[in-house]
Amino acid sequence: MIWGLFALAAGLTYCIQTEINKIYKIDGFALNTFRSLFACLMMAAFIPFMEWPRIPEYYIVAIFQSAVSIVCMMAQYNLAAKRNGRIACMHQPIEIMLAFSLWVAVNDAQRKFLFDNPYNLSFIMGAFIVFIISINFIRKNDAGWSALLAVVPIAVLYAGMSVVSKIALEHGESLLEIALNFVFLCNLSMFVISLPVYLSQGGTIRAQKNLWVSAGSVAFFHTISWVLACIAIILTPNPAYVSVIMGLAPIWFMAYYRLRGIKDDASPVAGVFMALAAIVILVASV
Repeated sequence: MIWGLFALAAGLTYCIQTEINKIYKIDGFALNTFRSLFACLMMAAFIPFMEWPRIPEYYIVAIFQSAVSIVCMMAQYNLAAKRNGRIACMHQPIEIMLAFSLWVAVNDAQRKFLFDNPYNLSFIMGAFIVFIISINFIRKNDAGWSALLAVVPIAVLYAGMSVVSKIALEHGESLLEIALNFVFLCNLSMFVISLPVYLSQGGTIRAQKNLWVSAGSVAFFHTISWVLACIAIILTPNPAYVSVIMGLAPIWFMAYYRLRGIKDDASPVAGVFMALAAIVILVASV
């Protein structure tokens, strides 16, 4: 269950990078364009330690993930800027159920395990239900129709991406080396794809303090989160389980807001049930 620890660390760092744009309020596309640039620069030193698979499909998946990430992160950063980091993470319950179903459909070993262990399946499905209900009650004001409609496309894209990415990442021989390579390639592709669009929309590469500071800060935490998430995805029997642990984001936001004295109406009870559901899934998945 060591994948759970990697997923937990990935979730915490993901929350940090999501919340940063609440402070700087940079346009989502501009932020993601330069975040990917800073990420590439930071990871360049690790190129000699990266694994480079000889499977063409691996690189196709990396490009696919880059395109999906551009769309999803732009939407999330804009949501975080307009509202808060918690709203930007509301896609997670939908993504979890979709990713779980997709992986069970395509992976014979996972399907066989669940069918051969009906009690495990029952606990996992029950925990999923509790988790989804809890995340929607942890802060009722966030669960409006406008917010829900904004995150549904993000959830669908992320679910498909997590399944395809797990298949690609499992071709690696070393956890860290393949994770570093995958994240580096995705960031490089994202920058190459995004920059021409950014410039065509009138964007400038001249120094802008807020943009550089925000992009650099987000890049640092986002890169760590992405590498940890890739390792967790390789190790987990189902990529949806990683999403469950990373989906504990509302709990971390609740704790952060309370420590900072930021007004918040989050429900501690719903947070407890979310944590319990995540623990049940961890135990029942092995």
